[in-house]
Amino acid sequence: MCEDPHLYQALATALVDKYGWDRAALLATAVRGYVYGQPNPGPYRDDAEAIYKRLGWEQAALLACWFRNANNRPTDRKRTP
Repeated sequence: MCEDPHLYQALATALVDKYGWDRAALLATAVRGYVYGQPNPGPYRDDAEAIYKRLGWEQAALLACWFRNANNRPTDRKRTP
C-alpha cells in the first residue's frame, strides 16, 4: 500500500503544471490502459508505463480517474495552454 494516499493527486497537478491539461490528460489516458491491462501503443506509452510502475495499480487508477473529473480541470488559463 502506498504511504501517501494522495500521491496521485500531487502527480496529477504536477503533470498539468508541466504539460498543460490536454497533454497531461492524454498521458493519464495512456496510464489507464495499463490499469485495465491493455496498454495502447502510442507516443505516451513509455511515460505511462513508467508512471504505472512507480504508482502501482491503485494510485494509477486514481490518477486516471482524477483526469476524468471535469471539476479538476484548472480554470487558470496559464495552466491550460
